Amino acid sequence: MIEVRDNFFHIQTANTSYVFSRTDSGLLLHNYYGPKVNFLNFDNVRQKLEGGAGTSVLYEGEENMHMDLLDLEYSTIGIGDFREAALALFNPKFSPSASFKYQSHEILEADSSALPSSHGEAEVLRVTLRDAVLNVRLELYYKVFPETDVISRYAKLVNESEETYSILRFHSAQIDFPESDYVMMTFMGAWAKERHLVEKELKPGIYINDSKTGGSSNRANPLVILRKRNTDEGQGSCYGFNLVYSGNHKTTVEVTPQQRLRLLTGINDHAFNFTFAPKDVFTTPEAVMTFSASGLNGLSQNFHAFVNNHIVRGKWKNKIRPVLLNSWEANYFNFDEKRLLKLAKKAKEVGIELFVLDDGWFGKRNNDTTSLGDWNVNYKKLPHGLKGLAERINRIGLDFGLWVEPEMVNEESDLFREHPDWAVRVPGRKPGLGRNQMVLDLTNREVREYLVNKLKEVFSSCNLKYVKWDYNRNITDMYGRTLENQGEFFHRYIMGFYEIMEELTRSFPDILFEGCASGGNRFDLGILCYFPQIWTSDDTDYLERIYIQTGTSYGYPPSAITNHVSDVPNHQTLRVTPLSSRFNLACFGNLGYELNLMELPKEELQEIKMQISFYKSRRELFQYGTFSRGERSIFSDNCAYFYTVSKDKKECALGFFQGLLHPSPKEDIVYVKGMKEGTYVFRNRLEKHNIKKFGGLINYVSPIRIKVGGRIHNFISRVYKIKGEQEVYRVNAEMLEKSGIRLFSQFAGTGFGSKVRVLGDFGSRIYLLDKEDNSEN
Repeated sequence: MIEVRDNFFHIQTANTSYVFSRTDSGLLLHNYYGPKVNFLNFDNVRQKLEGGAGTSVLYEGEENMHMDLLDLEYSTIGIGDFREAALALFNPKFSPSASFKYQSHEILEADSSALPSSHGEAEVLRVTLRDAVLNVRLELYYKVFPETDVISRYAKLVNESEETYSILRFHSAQIDFPESDYVMMTFMGAWAKERHLVEKELKPGIYINDSKTGGSSNRANPLVILRKRNTDEGQGSCYGFNLVYSGNHKTTVEVTPQQRLRLLTGINDHAFNFTFAPKDVFTTPEAVMTFSASGLNGLSQNFHAFVNNHIVRGKWKNKIRPVLLNSWEANYFNFDEKRLLKLAKKAKEVGIELFVLDDGWFGKRNNDTTSLGDWNVNYKKLPHGLKGLAERINRIGLDFGLWVEPEMVNEESDLFREHPDWAVRVPGRKPGLGRNQMVLDLTNREVREYLVNKLKEVFSSCNLKYVKWDYNRNITDMYGRTLENQGEFFHRYIMGFYEIMEELTRSFPDILFEGCASGGNRFDLGILCYFPQIWTSDDTDYLERIYIQTGTSYGYPPSAITNHVSDVPNHQTLRVTPLSSRFNLACFGNLGYELNLMELPKEELQEIKMQISFYKSRRELFQYGTFSRGERSIFSDNCAYFYTVSKDKKECALGFFQGLLHPSPKEDIVYVKGMKEGTYVFRNRLEKHNIKKFGGLINYVSPIRIKVGGRIHNFISRVYKIKGEQEVYRVNAEMLEKSGIRLFSQFAGTGFGSKVRVLGDFGSRIYLLDKEDNSEN
């Protein structure tokens, strides 16, 4: 709901209020953002500066308008506000200063942004401002999503002058807070360790979360959270901000000596200089913001509901996703059709639904130094082509999916030899290489048209149900041969990418597209407008994935997260972890496998078959349930737990995930919120233990001496498994939320038995909650 009263604008969602106002002179002032308030009037949230402010500058000499202290709705430079500004324009004939004043406002039923953006908004507020000297119009947009407690914002500049300006900075949103007692949460990392939580207690100064890589990056995700210092997962106030954009982004948080706080978010002004000619219109990406008074889980749930209902679109919106097998770690580049079909048959036996052929199917692609750009089938590997392979995969009973990396090119490729000018590089300078490849220039229309036509040819050549779209290097040597202004390269590249995806998703609406960028190097809301799910990380190691999936969950729902069970030793860390733990963690999202089923022992194949059957039986719960993190986090403890509650609040799955086990461990107590009133049965999914887990301890109970690793030991391990503990509790919703469940103690050298959990290093459990009359299912 949008209410305009007494020069105040009051935007309301189900649980939040956002208030700003206009002065008689046309300034927009920010007044309030937080829990929903029924305002009798707005005097209580009007900023009071009658006491003066020393050397501050008064806006146009107006009394009490101390620009450096005012909470502004949108800021520019040169008019007395010396904090970081939201907008900077330049023309050598004019002062760098700008002063945009209120002209009008309008409440719209729907939005029409030129960029990929959210959909399904209830209302849109457009506020129009103008700088009479520059003759430039500024439009601020506010989209309202009441049920998810989200307000999104973007801005538009319209050049009504006869002058050409340079846009040096143009942020999507700004919020000025009157207090600064917040902790800033960002999600940083690198390849194979994406979105690790980093917290900074704010002091006076400037804090920046940004990407300069050309993509949203694995270094610093666009997601930023401000929480009060006493806020935790279950209680307290917090604000979340994200950006519907896949390119360079920047969020600036500035704390002043007066303990005021300004947040700016939008396109990064790094290497950004956009020509703004007469009649030009420039629109920023959409910034998404939400507030929760019920802790970080409440904030994440707002984001999750928003992504599922207002970002993802098309056939795969709120639809369950298939269980897949990806061929990469089973084969790398070394495969042929016969080998793939054997793998597919084994995949069908264990319950896989989708077979994905990864890298190596095209050109002379036998390693990563060649053939990117040559999207023609390698008939030596696939004598029947993609069509023939897909038909054979379909006859086995599986859908067929394919890997591509269209934005890249190898120097050793036919495409590069034909069109060396299509690669991004500075004329006269030897380009840098990343992963033995260069980037194709998507600012060039000819390149975009080639890619669209070639990919349409590939995608329509067979019965294709899934595409994994990779992006394996960052952008350097940025130069577009068709651009007049190279300061526009980064933004125009992303806009070119969106143009390609708009056409391909429209042409192939039934294909499930999955985003990938060396794992999570481009994991953002812009990607999710076209790719309903994203490969979370190239790192499939169980322990590292606890960190990665926990960090990702703060802003992105399980339905957007793809997790694969891979082989051990893990191909990224060489760590050996239990198959059960790799599966248990992968359940919380879209499940896949990435290992050579042909080489697994029978007992592991049987275990995988049971895993997939279990996952399918609760797939909707794992992908679309209401997700919460427990108070114990891997970022501060040796374990973590999180859980997902069904839409009807009658079912729950909880995962407990341990890192290293230490002697005399802390007692494990789990709490669950959000269940409907009623009686439930809480129980663990049964596990069995291989006796090899206990090493020489077998001789503590064996009547005869057994040599560890000997024939008898190996024989027993093949034919006999020790049953794990079975925990069963009869509980109600109040018990789950308030008193929790004290789990069986862990084995740590003593006390093994039927009421002891044997987890050890990297152990885990899944616990299930069902209505009492449904607990046997």
